[in-house]
Amino acid sequence: MLKICRPDECINLYKRSLRLCRRQLSATHTDYAQDTGSGSGSYSWQRPCGQHTDINVYNHNMRGKVPLVLTNPHMVTWYTCGPTVYDSTHLGHASTYVKVDIIQRILRDYFKLNLVTAMNITDVDDKIIKRSRESGRNWLEMTRDFDEEFKQDMQLLNVKPPNLRAHVSSNIPCIQRFIEKLLVDQKAYVTEDNSVYFDVSSCANYGKLQKISMEEQKQQHQHKRNAADFALWKAKKEADEPSWRSSWGGDGRPGWHIECSAIAGMFFGNKLDFHAGGLDLRFPHHENEEAQCCAHYKTDQWVNYWMHMGQLHAAGEQEKMSKSLGNTIALSDFLKHYSADEFRMACLLSNYRNPMQYSDQLMQTARQTLRKFINFHADLNAYMQFQKPLKFLDEGALQAQLKHMITEFDNSLRDDFDTARAIAVLLDQMSSISRCINDQQADAEQDPAHCLHLLLAAGNFISSSMYSFGIKHIGATATQEQEQPISAPTGVVVDALVAEILQIRGNLRKEAVKGERKNLELLRVSDQLRDLLDRHGIEVRDHKQGSSWVYRDKSKRISTSG
Repeated sequence: MLKICRPDECINLYKRSLRLCRRQLSATHTDYAQDTGSGSGSYSWQRPCGQHTDINVYNHNMRGKVPLVLTNPHMVTWYTCGPTVYDSTHLGHASTYVKVDIIQRILRDYFKLNLVTAMNITDVDDKIIKRSRESGRNWLEMTRDFDEEFKQDMQLLNVKPPNLRAHVSSNIPCIQRFIEKLLVDQKAYVTEDNSVYFDVSSCANYGKLQKISMEEQKQQHQHKRNAADFALWKAKKEADEPSWRSSWGGDGRPGWHIECSAIAGMFFGNKLDFHAGGLDLRFPHHENEEAQCCAHYKTDQWVNYWMHMGQLHAAGEQEKMSKSLGNTIALSDFLKHYSADEFRMACLLSNYRNPMQYSDQLMQTARQTLRKFINFHADLNAYMQFQKPLKFLDEGALQAQLKHMITEFDNSLRDDFDTARAIAVLLDQMSSISRCINDQQADAEQDPAHCLHLLLAAGNFISSSMYSFGIKHIGATATQEQEQPISAPTGVVVDALVAEILQIRGNLRKEAVKGERKNLELLRVSDQLRDLLDRHGIEVRDHKQGSSWVYRDKSKRISTSG
């Protein structure tokens, strides 16, 4: 029988459970640190106390995977370093945000966690000031235009916007309050020109994310106590620089690292589950963020899980795509040749932590992989429409394969979001089903059944899995059929139009094969209709009982008819 506890009993039970949890975690964590090793001297990652998820995430400090434990299972916090909006989006930027979006979707849509996401927009920066001077444009007007362009680009890539979004220039008081507390606690100091620097020597665990030698940082530097100290606030030097009055004297603007710390702290306070960004941000940006926040909140660990995305490299190059190196590809140019789904598939086929070598070969592999999913759903839909002859399949074998697919897919995502392995699991299942419904093989002798329900179950799981990755267009579902493309301004429903054409073409084909001799003229007209559709990006697939079709390459969805 369920016992209903009084409030005071609940509090006492909670306190006892918390003490037990801390003792267990302390012992477990000590063993884990000894087994795995630490990346920065005496500091090692602290496992949170909370609910285990059976998900493992890579931890750079521990040089291995650690369990994902949620301090609050009802809400998971995630902060992403946003763009510095001084130019248009290129493919290198896109790869980072698409990878972040994939992992967020997995947590939210597959694991059903209540994910709350936030992002900053850096609109005050040295690069922005330089670009403003070069272009002769007002810095605020320029950054707002590039920010709007960035939002549109993310929409084109099907990257979900964050729940919370903040511009640096709109949150200066919040940043100043953060700095003031560091000054009061003597973790930072004001220089002669009224700049403010963080005192790295006051941070016992500096070097968590990247092992550094403080002995190498001893040389003196103008205005700094230590060479490793970094700017929290930059004093104004030129008249045209954006600046704000500060309580410690003079005008200035925030340093880069303090922006994220203050804004993330404003949103989530003294503890953060996930913090994401490009691999190049691990040091010094993320290292400095962690140092600032640990000093501000008087804690040993601010972020529980750092997520660093491997960057996009041009083929054959060791450096990331960067405007300064002149090796970038504009997103607008890329989307003229490949679709957003194809780029997302390229990201899925790589490990999120590893750099991606961009090349036409990479994109062709992604396109071919996506095509396999499209073709699979076209064939399965045709089979379910009875356009292919039904067969008696081995029901026991199909049930075992379905269970294996679901289990292995789940294991892949729980293993540090291994999407490449998850895609391979789905491809293997699709290949097995395709052989069953396409090959001219004899009916199964063991457990013979039509197994339509099992085939649909596998197809549904594959579809929902791809949608949870953010792939938009692989096959027709009930939801998709309600969102059929309409050709403006005529209001023509393209799917319905193609279905009607295929119905007419199907009737011509039936007439052409009546009687003893084929009507070659009708068959020629039928081929012309197929070629006409193909020229407009629609691939017709003929079956014994009718025809189905798919969009070629930049496919939008699959429909069956005729």
